[in-house]
Amino acid sequence: MPSAIATDTFTTGSVVAAKLARETLEAFDPVLRPLLAGQQFFVKLADGRWHPQGCQLGLCQCFEFSELLAPVARGLARAAND
Repeated sequence: MPSAIATDTFTTGSVVAAKLARETLEAFDPVLRPLLAGQQFFVKLADGRWHPQGCQLGLCQCFEFSELLAPVARGLARAAND
């Protein structure tokens, strides 16, 4: 089955709501996986990587756009929940 390749059209400083891809989660310690598995906000950095917004775990890791599942701009995510 062909897979669609997502294109990152967001600008630096954009905030999106997304989940981490399963392959990305599996790279973390099993204790952290449940904490990182849910939907969270990510901020786009100037170098094109994405960092969890307001991360309380002290997570210093950034992610590639391809590691985010179904990213939705923060304003759009909020409107969908209203």
